[in-house]
Amino acid sequence: MSLSTWISYTIACILLISPPGPTVTYLITTSMTHGKKTAYEIVWGSFWGGLVCLILSFIGIGAILKTSGTLYAILRLLGIAYLIYLGIKSFLDANKVKDKTEKMVPPEKGEAFKNGFLLIFLNPKNIIFFASFLPQFINHNSPFLLQTTILSLTYLIVGLINDYLYSFFASNIGNVLGKHSEKWIAYIGGVAMILSAIIVVFQNF
Repeated sequence: MSLSTWISYTIACILLISPPGPTVTYLITTSMTHGKKTAYEIVWGSFWGGLVCLILSFIGIGAILKTSGTLYAILRLLGIAYLIYLGIKSFLDANKVKDKTEKMVPPEKGEAFKNGFLLIFLNPKNIIFFASFLPQFINHNSPFLLQTTILSLTYLIVGLINDYLYSFFASNIGNVLGKHSEKWIAYIGGVAMILSAIIVVFQNF
């Protein structure tokens, strides 16, 4: 793999990862309501979720998901259900705040990490995407393992930086708006996550 190929791949990763999706929506909502420290747990959960998806795609699970409509549909429906669950939970957490000066209760230890992991892992398109996207940049005349390692790490690091930036800026915006806005941010985030789930439902398999 040449340097120009790697640069092209990195640019492609940036363009693919930068637009906000359901995971980033949850990340921004959490960062604005609970601060960037909690959001960073989601970031690392997403990172490990992406790593597991990469490994599964390399061992052939991506090909299985392509051919098994039932398995794909089950995993996809689980992802949609989990997104709706997080949206509803955001509503319920906001409803617990009765006073404008009262802060929202942060997630329990490890919960944000788990949510970040599952949002990535329960989206079967991630596994299929890795199985079809990465091979386009691999030179079959060069060591396969080294190239896949470089490409995988590049994708994960770009995603990590992207999520950290979203978390950082969202947290600062949340600080500017003040804690009295946390309840409404949680409501908006909940609506956005449920709408994202509905959009996924109507997307083609």
